[in-house]
This record gives sequence, structure tokens and C-alpha cells, in this order.
Amino acid sequence: MKKNLSISKCLTILSIVSVLITGCSKKDHSDNKPSGKLAVTVGILVSSSDVYNDLKSASVGDFKVIIYDSNDVVITSYNKASEMPAEIELPEGSYYVAANSVENPAAAFDKPYYYGVSNKVVVSAGKSSAINVTCTISNTLVSIIYSDNVKRDFSNYSTSVSNSGGSLVFSKDEIRTGYFNGGPLYIEASLYYTVGSGPQQIKTLSGTINNPEPHKRYEVHIDASQKDGSFQINLTTDETITTEVVNINDQNKPGEFGYGDLLITEIMYDPTALSDATGEWIEVYNASASTINLKDLVLRKATGSGHKIASDVILQSHNYAVLARSDTATAVPDYVYSSISLTNTGDEIIINKYGTNGTDGTIICSVHYSSALNFPIVSGKSIQLDLSSYNVEAAKLGTNWCASTLAYSTGDKGTPGSANLECN
Repeated sequence: MKKNLSISKCLTILSIVSVLITGCSKKDHSDNKPSGKLAVTVGILVSSSDVYNDLKSASVGDFKVIIYDSNDVVITSYNKASEMPAEIELPEGSYYVAANSVENPAAAFDKPYYYGVSNKVVVSAGKSSAINVTCTISNTLVSIIYSDNVKRDFSNYSTSVSNSGGSLVFSKDEIRTGYFNGGPLYIEASLYYTVGSGPQQIKTLSGTINNPEPHKRYEVHIDASQKDGSFQINLTTDETITTEVVNINDQNKPGEFGYGDLLITEIMYDPTALSDATGEWIEVYNASASTINLKDLVLRKATGSGHKIASDVILQSHNYAVLARSDTATAVPDYVYSSISLTNTGDEIIINKYGTNGTDGTIICSVHYSSALNFPIVSGKSIQLDLSSYNVEAAKLGTNWCASTLAYSTGDKGTPGSANLECN
């Protein structure tokens, strides 16, 4: 068994600060306050597992540095820390400093993004002050490890990891870490093999990390065996993160899904381009790694028996379905239920398995939208779940929802059947 050792590496890459000398007033300060001097030190703190030893030590001299006053107003900035003077003269007052590396791609090898904010420090007239900014890596880190079974039984293999902004492909020989700047991560492994003298075949496995955390490494273990038909992805994380495991195999049976595998991600409860009876709709997202058929699930409100979905609605992993009150509510709804009316001031929407009477089956997901629960209450716009909050518990919090800003087929605003936007 591989043993991971956790170490901390403090790379003190500094803008060296000289001994400070008392300051004086400068005539160009608009408020004519007496001034003091501030020295800024920028450093990097990196914590990683030593089995990788691959975090890149960025050059702090290239970091952007911004100085703010206590009211969060930018006082001055430097495109490069190396361009800062040893002493910065400022009017007396309270300040803090932010620093960051320049590039922050959605997905990339060899390009970690570092960011840090200092504590506040008081600059006094005629005195010298110093402030330290410690920058830490702000990406989510992903490493792919292929098992001995994969290496033995498959002639070629690769894994794609993507978020909403980009993707990386980890080939069979790729040992680098991928850096991602946020949002759910989708994992798809492609394994190639042949049986006898037959043509090459491919086995595709998929998994997801719904809420990846910054400054954390996710180690994805791809394990499959052609001989016994077992295919799975094992996902673990190093250091202080609670270990997560995702097991995916080719023996899953239809209907084997549960709480959180579906999410309600968008709700149009008060259309203005159409009447409520023709314009209401609900968007459902498959957050699982498997295909789900919505047939026989129940869409309902907290009170009442609701509507049992009567026909097949095949929803692929990480895709959306639009359940609408009429076939004109959106351009192409996936299913029309007609019998449920949404209240404009707030309602609780539930999707559950049928159970014995439609109301007592396993709940798959629910959202209770209400102004009292900090949900937006708007007309002519759907409310949408923030793209970075695609989680069954996060979806219950009104602070993770916002009003849509893009127009769709009717002229009202929303993104039915498409990925939501991040809420500002």
C-alpha cells in the first residue's frame, strides 16, 4: 500500500524589505493627511503531499499587488511585486494588501493560481509599518492514477477532467497535476481493448466531483479489469479532506439512484410572456454518474399527490431535462405535466419515488423557494441555482439562487435545458 506523507513547504519568495525610515507629508495627497511609510512583503505557502512534489513555485516578483484602505477602496496597485519600491508612502490610516499570480485559466497543467490577503495594518504619520501577504494556491488539484489492472488489460487509456470553462486530458503516461479554477468537475475515462482478433473496443467510465474545494488535491484512481467485467473509479483526497469514494461499474441497474442524484436547478414560477398555465416550467439536472429515467417519479408540491411522470424521460449523466406545464412553455420541453400550478410568492417542489401512494416514496431532491428563505422573487425571469452550488443541500439555500438574465424562446429570461450561470 502506498503511504502518503504530508509535509509543508514554505517557499519564502520575498520582496526584501529594508529597514524603514520615518516618513513625511507629500503635497500630492488630496486630503493632505500626514503620511507614513509602508513596506510590503509577499510570500508563498504551499502545502502538499510529498509523493507528488510537483507544485510549481511561482515567481512572487511577477505577482500583482493591490493596496486597499479600510473602506475597500483601491489606493494603489503594482502589476508586478518586483516593481514596488521598498517603501510606499501613504496617508495615515488603516490598509490591507492583496496579491495574486497573473494567470488563472479554467483548466491547465503547470499553472497554479495563487492568491492572498493580508491583515489590516495602521500607517501612522512619521512612522514606518510593515505588512505581510501570504499567498496560497487557490485551485482545485486533480491527479489521475491508473491501477495495475488497467495497465495490464487495456492497450490504451486516457481520462478527461473538465469544468464549465475548460478540460484536461490525462493520457496513460501523464503524471502531472491538473489545476482547475472552480465549479463541478466531470471525469470520463476511456479504456481501449480487444478480444481475440476482433476490432478494438472502448469502455467508458464516468464520475463527478460536485463541489471541489480550492487548495485541495483530488486523487482519482481508475480501476478496471477486462477479465472480471468490473469497472470503477475510486476517488480519494489527500491530507485533511474527508476521503470520498466514487464506485462506478457496468452492473448498475436502471432505477438505482437516490437522494441527491437529481437536482432542481431552475424554476419559472411567474412568466410574463405567457400565462402561468402555459409558461411555468422546472429544470431537473442529473448529478449522478449514471443515466436516469424519470418515468414513474413523482413531481409534487409539499401538499397534494402531485404528478407521476407517465412516459420515459431519459436523462444522461450531467444533463438537463425541462418539465413544463405546457408544450409551449419552452422551445422543446422534455415532458409536460400540466396539473401542477406554482405559487408566485413561494412553494416547495419535491421529486420523489412513488412509494405506495405517490407521497411516501424516497425523496430525491426538493427546493422550497420563498423570500423568507432568501430566494429571489421575480416576474418574467426564472430563478436559477448557482453553477458552483450543484449539490442537493446547497440547492436548499436561497443565497445560492439568483434571477436569470438571458432570454429564451418566449422572451422571458432563463436557461431551460442549458447550464446555469454563476450568480454574482
